Amino acid sequence: MEPSANGRSVSYLGRCLDLVDLVSAALREGLSLSQLAEATQVPVSTVSRLARLLEQRGLASRRADKRFVPGPALVSLGLRSLRLLPTEHYREAIAALGHSSGEGVSVGLLLEDEIVLVARHESEHRLRVVAMIGDVIPPHTSAMGKAVLAHVSDDRRDAILRCALGARAATVADELAAELDVVETDGFARDEELYAVGLRCRAAPLVGADGEAYGAISIAGPSSRFSYELAEACVGELLETTRAIDGGRP
Repeated sequence: MEPSANGRSVSYLGRCLDLVDLVSAALREGLSLSQLAEATQVPVSTVSRLARLLEQRGLASRRADKRFVPGPALVSLGLRSLRLLPTEHYREAIAALGHSSGEGVSVGLLLEDEIVLVARHESEHRLRVVAMIGDVIPPHTSAMGKAVLAHVSDDRRDAILRCALGARAATVADELAAELDVVETDGFARDEELYAVGLRCRAAPLVGADGEAYGAISIAGPSSRFSYELAEACVGELLETTRAIDGGRP
């Protein structure tokens, strides 16, 4: 498989794989045939044939507006891949956080340029936050996302925001700058019902030996029960947990 001058493949199989890569990384609104053709520098007629093949295999789905999003087979492949991650490294720690706080605790890891939920301890309360393994966490509206953004390089932050927001990334980065400075200083991030109405969250980064965040742990619950005072009281243990995990990371 030889790459073309733009870094894309020229073989039929290579072009199929390029389309899978593009569709899997597409924003929520999906990609049109013309956008796929432009990104791969392949004629629309060829992209149309390849896209039909991906549809037949369940790797892509065409919505009613003709835009392409990941298909069920691609989603299934992604979820199976998540099961291969060493999440057992986090389970005992987040269970302890969950029991002490009484709220849901999540681990998100930075996979490529997305923050993906890979481990979860559910709240013991009947009223709880709904979150699922495999969820992609928005970096700009969540405490988990901001904890990560505040502890990565400028280039990495830009890439994460571009992946989530496309052309709006630079504008949102400017809007977040002051808040991320506070998060970096405090060592943790707050979310007061921005990610979801009625939800309060605190999150701290998981930081590697290079000083860069590779993920984060969050504690979240309904704001009617998980008061500001209770959330702030959880921060100490949250920070201790993330630091302990970082120190024992395999």
